[in-house]
Amino acid sequence: MPPRLVLTLGLHGSASTWAFNVARELMTAAFGADAVAACYANRPDELLAEPRAPGRLVVCKTHGFPRLDVFAQLTQARIVATVRDPRDAALSLMERFRSTPEVSVRGIAQDCQYVAWAAAAGHLVLRYEDAFFEDPDAVRRVAAHLGLRAAEAEVARIADAYRTESVRAFAATVADLPAERVVSQGSTFLFDRVTQIHRTHIGDGRVGKWRERFAPPLQADLTRLFAPFLARFGYATD
Repeated sequence: MPPRLVLTLGLHGSASTWAFNVARELMTAAFGADAVAACYANRPDELLAEPRAPGRLVVCKTHGFPRLDVFAQLTQARIVATVRDPRDAALSLMERFRSTPEVSVRGIAQDCQYVAWAAAAGHLVLRYEDAFFEDPDAVRRVAAHLGLRAAEAEVARIADAYRTESVRAFAATVADLPAERVVSQGSTFLFDRVTQIHRTHIGDGRVGKWRERFAPPLQADLTRLFAPFLARFGYATD
């Protein structure tokens, strides 16, 4: 039985959009475009209000919401989660969206809570530092987690479409997509309704840049704040 609901969940800046698109593509390849609805939701009511959801299999990208554990259990959702060193994730959020350190850290701390729950509940977790977004085997792992059999040609196509340079090139063309696909938030933030890829989607991708960009006192503060998460997912705490 395929999952009726797939949630892709991750820290901002952890390639969670890769997980969303890979799950969406795999489900579409297996069951057909008319059978699958894909969306983004910040809250359960947004997901429930998705007009294409009734009668379809749903793939939903989210960064988490209150009582996610209860919602996932009641809906028997299958979750694909992505993690990244939260200190790098906070810095990435600042750089790509020009947010303040306080706002970025608060958002990433919230993301960490949801991802930690998903990992503890036994859902698939992909680690940014392993560069899963460049690895066709990660596509196979997602397919297996969703109970799908994907042909090798399909795996190769999906892996190539969402590797870093492919997404970077696509992000540069978002403004040129058909009008019905382009969503505008503010005067400059544009994203594609289908893939959820936005114009500033790809940063520099560097690992450990928090050590260079954050002052030592802030490094220490963030390391203390994220200590349980760092230990849980194998990140350095020195």
